[in-house]
Amino acid sequence: MNALLGAAIAFALVGLNAWLYTANKKTPVPEGCEELKPDCSACGIRDCALRSALTERKEENNGDN
Repeated sequence: MNALLGAAIAFALVGLNAWLYTANKKTPVPEGCEELKPDCSACGIRDCALRSALTERKEENNGDN
């Protein structure tokens, strides 16, 4: 009986996750949030791929001037 209850709870959680995922995909993006870019000055993660790519682009653009 406990195994059946555990399986039912697991199935319910997986179903809820799938439903919330599809509902989130159908939700329109709020106005003004279509093309957000990360603000890497506030992030403290040094090995972030986005941060390193943005700093490389900034350095290349500063070197061109």
